[in-house]
Amino acid sequence: MKLKVIIPNSGMSKETLKERELMLKSVAAKETEISVDCIEHGPESIESNYDEILAGKYIIDKVINAEREGYDAIIIYCGSDPAIAAAREIVNIPVIGPGKISMLIANDLAYKFSILTVLDQTIPHDEELVRKQGIDVTRLASVRSINIPVCDVRNDMEKTFNTLLEEGKKAIEVDGAHALVLACLGMAGMGKRLQEALKIPVIDPAFLAIKYAELLVTLNLKQSKKSYPIPPEKIRI
Repeated sequence: MKLKVIIPNSGMSKETLKERELMLKSVAAKETEISVDCIEHGPESIESNYDEILAGKYIIDKVINAEREGYDAIIIYCGSDPAIAAAREIVNIPVIGPGKISMLIANDLAYKFSILTVLDQTIPHDEELVRKQGIDVTRLASVRSINIPVCDVRNDMEKTFNTLLEEGKKAIEVDGAHALVLACLGMAGMGKRLQEALKIPVIDPAFLAIKYAELLVTLNLKQSKKSYPIPPEKIRI
């Protein structure tokens, strides 16, 4: 199968995209092909509703092209799941939102979970994402931030890990979390090490999205067109 990963951050280098591709292939099945791309225009990262709106058109363009190029499923590589509903309407292949599925898995694995996000200002946004999934808000122990902007998360991996570890401990000891969700896909690859250190499930949305996409394709499942109908034809200038 062929998976297209769309990163809604503009201006990423070919070297960075290749690094992400190799990392994601490490958890994929041997026969799975993965192509990673980013938007050419729009915000350099998603850290607000405003960023999501600005990136939306360019995400949708990439989504449409991916279906035309014969990909079997699409992953919008951001924990905020920007433009996910519109993307699901416009194509007839599975479109995966890592944030949504990560929260649902955490809710299944634990009675209470916490989200580790990038900035204090993104905390309300992440809390709202939980409500949008229909999850009982009493299951959300907390949302804690590491106060590292998206574009800086991978600049010093050890610093990011140590900050995640510190906030993860607080989420467990102070907030009562039984599982953790990494809100930013720039944190990809840190979940396993955090899980070993903290002794509770840590959901890594990047890796989960790959396995979930493979599952949907294997079982011939995709978003319902009753929920995400094809937009009506009209003039759109």
